Amino acid sequence: MSPPAPAALSYPFATIPESGGVVRVAEGIVWASLPIPFTGLRQVNIWFLRDGPGWTMIDCGHGDEATRARLLELFESALEGRPVTRLVLTHFHPDHVGNSGFVCAHWGGLLPVMAQAEWFAANLAVRSAYTDAFGDRASFHALHGLAPERAAQFDSGSARYAKGVQLPPAFQRIAEGQSLRIDGDEWVAIRGGGHSPEHISLWCRARAILIAGDQILPTISTNISVWPTEPLADPLGLFLDSCRHFHDIIPPETLILPSHRRPFFGIQARARELLAHHGERLSVVLAACAEPRAAGELLDVMFTRALDGHQLGFAMGEALAHLNHLVCIGHLERLPVEHGVQRFRRRPGAPDQIDPSR
Repeated sequence: MSPPAPAALSYPFATIPESGGVVRVAEGIVWASLPIPFTGLRQVNIWFLRDGPGWTMIDCGHGDEATRARLLELFESALEGRPVTRLVLTHFHPDHVGNSGFVCAHWGGLLPVMAQAEWFAANLAVRSAYTDAFGDRASFHALHGLAPERAAQFDSGSARYAKGVQLPPAFQRIAEGQSLRIDGDEWVAIRGGGHSPEHISLWCRARAILIAGDQILPTISTNISVWPTEPLADPLGLFLDSCRHFHDIIPPETLILPSHRRPFFGIQARARELLAHHGERLSVVLAACAEPRAAGELLDVMFTRALDGHQLGFAMGEALAHLNHLVCIGHLERLPVEHGVQRFRRRPGAPDQIDPSR
């Protein structure tokens, strides 16, 4: 019988590694941290897994010169004279793939291992056809009621994907259920949903370790956004499904290695916290839509802290994710566009509280 799931998270490491330093989290697994230029997140975790004569590297940080210099220092000081022989990328976001072209070239033409949808998304994004399609995003935000002064703040304050990402010319695909053999251990790919198109986490059951990426984070909730390319999508539904899936399949004694903040134990507790958090957010949005409301009109309802331009884009995506999910589960209706703005209204008989735990 498995031990009972802990009621709260616990953290086996007191601090995040300092710049240039590393922490050994388990035999043959080294943790490094790199700074990133985004408000709130501050840093991203990089993992090195000893792999025969070399290392498998998980994610590679934001693609700027200062970060590349830190990577070179890590390669020199932390890898025991062994090369990186494989690079695995959890998803396409710039703090995870930014240096992939640099790392692959530095170690002799590696092919990064990543999900196909993440590779396609990264290539669209560096060509300003996805996350950097700011004309399309501005029109989308206007349709969904973002105030002009906030639209100007978003336009001037958003970080450009292409400035922080250098991709290699080709990749090696991994998909849900496939596994990588790393130093004799089997690491199985688990697909997550909601945060990115085909996010991959790696689970080693024998070692009781999950490299979670951004799918399950401690203390913060990963961004869940609707994008102009898929305006009716339900990414929040996908994320909630993923939380329930991780809750059910990952044993409670598993050490979780997230992409941000510290490693932790207690994935069941964290999955329940995330489900409860989004249930509370959905309930707030549903109550606010007693009268027709647009996503831009809900920002001050959903987010009480000040938002910079980059965060405004995430906030609009997150507001729409909650609105679309409430439409998908039948509690809101999407009204016809009026005066150029799309609004949503609560359906008669909708509950006061949303509980996505099951």
